[in-house]
Amino acid sequence: MGDGRREPGSVPRGSDGGEAAPSAPPGGPPSAGPRSPRAAWGLVGTVLLSWVLAAVAVVTDVAPAHAPDTRPLVTATDPQVVLVGIPGLTWDLVDEDTPTLRSLARTGRSAALVVRGPDEVTCAADAWLTVGTGTRTDREALGCGPDATPPWGAADAPDPDLRALTGPVEAAGGCVATYGLTATADPAGRPQLDTASAGLLAGPALDRECRVHLLAGPTILEGDRSDVLEASDAALADLVADLPDGSTLVVSGMGQTAGRPDAQVLVVHGPTGGSPDLPPPAQLSSGSTRQTGLVQLVDLTPTLLSLADVPPGPDGAALPGSPVTAVAGATTDPARAAADLADVVSDAKRLAPWTLGALAVVLLPLLGLAGLLGSRRLLVGTTATVMAVPAASFLAGLVPWWRAGQPWPALTVTVLAVAALVAALAVTLAHRAGPVTGPGRRSPLLLPAVLAAATLVVLGVDTIWSSRLGLVSVLGLQPVTAGRFYGQGNVGFGMLLGALLVLLAAALSWLPRRGAALAVALLGGASLLLGAAPGAGADFGSVPATAVVTGLLLLAALGLRWTWRSLLLVAGGSAVLALLAMVLDWLRGPERRTHLGAFVQSALDGEALGIVTRKLEQSLGILVSYPLSWLAVAALLAVAWVVVRRPGWSGPLWREPGVAPAAGAALAGMAAAWVLNDSGIAAVALCLTMLLAAGILLLAPEGEAPGR
Repeated sequence: MGDGRREPGSVPRGSDGGEAAPSAPPGGPPSAGPRSPRAAWGLVGTVLLSWVLAAVAVVTDVAPAHAPDTRPLVTATDPQVVLVGIPGLTWDLVDEDTPTLRSLARTGRSAALVVRGPDEVTCAADAWLTVGTGTRTDREALGCGPDATPPWGAADAPDPDLRALTGPVEAAGGCVATYGLTATADPAGRPQLDTASAGLLAGPALDRECRVHLLAGPTILEGDRSDVLEASDAALADLVADLPDGSTLVVSGMGQTAGRPDAQVLVVHGPTGGSPDLPPPAQLSSGSTRQTGLVQLVDLTPTLLSLADVPPGPDGAALPGSPVTAVAGATTDPARAAADLADVVSDAKRLAPWTLGALAVVLLPLLGLAGLLGSRRLLVGTTATVMAVPAASFLAGLVPWWRAGQPWPALTVTVLAVAALVAALAVTLAHRAGPVTGPGRRSPLLLPAVLAAATLVVLGVDTIWSSRLGLVSVLGLQPVTAGRFYGQGNVGFGMLLGALLVLLAAALSWLPRRGAALAVALLGGASLLLGAAPGAGADFGSVPATAVVTGLLLLAALGLRWTWRSLLLVAGGSAVLALLAMVLDWLRGPERRTHLGAFVQSALDGEALGIVTRKLEQSLGILVSYPLSWLAVAALLAVAWVVVRRPGWSGPLWREPGVAPAAGAALAGMAAAWVLNDSGIAAVALCLTMLLAAGILLLAPEGEAPGR
């Protein structure tokens, strides 16, 4: 073309399959200095080697596996199971002022409990209904305080819906007894729970004929906890003293009262009597979270049935939760570890907007100042720090910032400091190959490629090693809102996809045709495996998007233009790969399936359409609930315009031959990620963050040299 544009699916190469001669592309001459295949293979090889070593460490038990080694909870010969649900019971309340709770936690098995229902904040009524039905349930309870109306299913129903418990227990010849869960009319005619005269505080005599007992505790509100806590702790002491032999006591938070989705208490104690010793203290886990010390509310239903030695019934396999299990070889202080985990996952969610906002307030003005002053060094340093923030947000989990007196400043400073350190190391490493600023610098892709490789190493290794850093990152899984408990979340996938695109753009630019194709195949294939593997990402939405990107860039590396036929072939192959990943996971059996295999089972049960519809509603609902998400939409459209129109100021972007095909593949990959994930716009936003930062580094004007 006369304007110098190239087809996005082609990379100029020499006749021998090597690099093309450096003819002047749009925007000026190519970057100074020869491009280095050694640098490309060094970065690609570092990423692949780190992932392989991480997998080997898991196989050899050197590093934590995705699902911890657990054992079933001990049950008695004639078990009695007592669940005490106390709304607002968080781990910070378990201390010397609550001696009974503290003793139960120290001698029992403990976990941080996620009580997430259909809404982000779950009230007590919805929490009890979730336990009774086995699924996240929302009856639109009017508020989360002590005056909240408990609408138990049908209009004016006095008792909650407990069909997931009563059906199997009654089929086994037992019964479920409730204490304080019957709604009675107050003077205004509204149904209310009277936990003081019928629940835990009333000290009811347990019906020994029933296997499962549900006791409603009083609501604990912020700012007015001392008296209620003292009375609840004393009532628990009386209950423990009166428990019959063979009883297992489960003490659980039962809904939020502070308007925040904080993790709550879960303690399993017993069985009492009938055995010489209590089971040793341990942390709890479940098949639905696959995380040491973390359990969700829907796990309580199958747990109560398991502890009562009751088969789950014909509908039990459909329950989303799993019986909790004790983690083998856990910490010597399980209660402290559970409280610590509850703190960090709650703070990571609560502080995320404040921390990310603070980072924006610090870094964006620096970018603007660099532009005003014309300082390329300041621009490169700040942009590199921005590009390092995703990896830094994960690495910050290695520092116990949540234990600081003021967690927000501690978290913000930690992320910023780690990002600056990663950026400085990347600049130093890139500078070894030649200047990264000023005349005579090496390829402008070098610094972005180093940062992309670092991001891939951090995110990939963490995904293989049980996602513990992602669990506590402000850009991670967000378990307290049941975003994800294990594997690769949408936000993490967006960061990984952006880093993958940047590194592959460098490989396409620096390697001859066969080498570029091999690099794309290896790194793209490894990323596919990372996202699809049940022991790693377990993320369906990542598979087709990664496959589309890999397929398109493989065509570009081989010098094949993108045609409608080749695009349809890539799309069809991506769909087949995604389907294959789901079917293989489904074949592992119901107890070992992840999200991928669970969807296949839902399709066989005729529920797939409902799931797809719900996810599409959630994806579109984000645009309504979070207006800032439109910024990502606007940025995506702007990037698409630049890629298609290539305005004159964008000339430096296209000097590296691998950037054009990577940009086209990025648009296709982000579109697939948005459509195929329930919060896909979050993946798009983080992918754009990586790509835009890399673009700024490519566009930065050549002026001052380091040290001037």
